[in-house]
Amino acid sequence: MKVGQPGHVTRIASGCTDKEAEAVKAWHEERVTNAMSSKFGVHFTPHFSAVKDEDGNVKGDYEFFNKPYGLEHWMENGEGMGIDPATGNMKDEDMVIILLDPDQALLNPIGTDFSEDRGNVIYHGVKGDTKNKQRVKHGSPFAATYGFGDGWRPLDIGKIAGEDSPAKKVSAAEAIDHYAVGPPYIATARDMYNIAVKWAEFVPEVHKQHPKLLAEMFAFCIAAAHLQLPFQLVDSLMVSDAGIRVEGWKLIDEIPGDKVCENAIFEKYPSPFVIHFCQRYMAAEWFFGKRKLPKDFFTCEHPLLQIPPKNLATEFNYKILPAKKEKEIITPRIMKHESFMICAMTSIVNEASEFFKMKHCSDNKGTRFDKSMNLFQMF
Repeated sequence: MKVGQPGHVTRIASGCTDKEAEAVKAWHEERVTNAMSSKFGVHFTPHFSAVKDEDGNVKGDYEFFNKPYGLEHWMENGEGMGIDPATGNMKDEDMVIILLDPDQALLNPIGTDFSEDRGNVIYHGVKGDTKNKQRVKHGSPFAATYGFGDGWRPLDIGKIAGEDSPAKKVSAAEAIDHYAVGPPYIATARDMYNIAVKWAEFVPEVHKQHPKLLAEMFAFCIAAAHLQLPFQLVDSLMVSDAGIRVEGWKLIDEIPGDKVCENAIFEKYPSPFVIHFCQRYMAAEWFFGKRKLPKDFFTCEHPLLQIPPKNLATEFNYKILPAKKEKEIITPRIMKHESFMICAMTSIVNEASEFFKMKHCSDNKGTRFDKSMNLFQMF
């Protein structure tokens, strides 16, 4: 709502029991639909994360199976979605689907226009390259640049997608330029559904060959390559890893160091579209990590996060690894990136919590708005 993102937002929840689903529905209606907008929905899918052997026996769990299977289920069964039984195609092939991870936060609205004159669009590769696509349309999907390069190519593609799959012919350069992608994924419903079907088909074998993190992402790359749907990579769609060269960090580098922790920074300077807060972020005696945030943070009685100093990026040149409690000297560039992530995420979660408290805690005398919690001090 704050960034003005158009369209509807659907949370895909997989594997809930009937009782859990009813509780989530009630919570969503009270806390989201009634408090925010009916454009925010939730879609429930079956449990998809079981890892099975060749006989169909469950031998483990891989929670990221829920991504391809959940997407396919929602596109076939979700509100406003569905397949035309006469054609087997999406009922509305022209709508644009944006797929994000749950640990991503919007800084700017995402649409279909990625013209470089917007100021915050940085393509993967050479700026101004005439080969860069400008707009999402059929056959022209977009996604964020991820740093795993052609990591999926050493897999046995023939066993995954078939010996005659076009994915087998993708070169290392093509893989890096068009298939090293991750969320946000942006495509028309026609393209996204075709990818979802192959993604769900390929992911079990990919996980069998690569039974660890990134298996489902590699399966997505193979599905797109199999369908000959090269992506336009946009570096500035996302920032996540403070120490990496790809992603949208060039935009943060352009912000003065003493400004990266200012309020309303996103209104003053061009910024990436999405923060992907899947890492741990450390700057001096400050820290942010999604798993360190208490599960009861979004309640009336819980305090907000302490605000980092505005000069965090310029006053210090080190971070402290929480487990070791040792200083590690870092470069000014990395210090700026770490500080940006800590300050931005502090602002985001505090604003969300304040919104929650104002909407739902007016009758609770124990409601706290003090900004006194420091995640670094929890170690």
